[in-house]
Amino acid sequence: NAMGNYAQQYVITYLKEKLPNWNFDRKKIPHISQNDRTDLSFDIVAASPKGNYCAIEVSFQVTTNSTIERKGGQAQSRQNLVHAAGHKVAYVIDGAGNFKRVSALRSICQFSDCTVSFKDSELDLLIEFLKSLDN
Repeated sequence: NAMGNYAQQYVITYLKEKLPNWNFDRKKIPHISQNDRTDLSFDIVAASPKGNYCAIEVSFQVTTNSTIERKGGQAQSRQNLVHAAGHKVAYVIDGAGNFKRVSALRSICQFSDCTVSFKDSELDLLIEFLKSLDN
């Protein structure tokens, strides 16, 4: 759990440094809900200067499979909800435990607008994807 929190904080810090005009302080995209009462939470929400959003899910784990399996199981419904509101969803995935979960990874990649691994050169690809949302 601590490694997962560290990974999220690293991604936020990296994105804030490279995209200083963007907002990464929220965990929810307005008006996106699975049950019409509670807004859906994401690990990170990137809000562009032009008001476009990208939900970003970060998965870093080695020992258990619950997080990656849950994210894989939710990938399609989350993408459908985010797309219906005109926004995007991305995943940052790393950790040896994740790469052993082929079925979950297949779902995540299939229902993601951008999937990268947890290294700076890959996060740079995520940044380029985010920038394209405002073009």
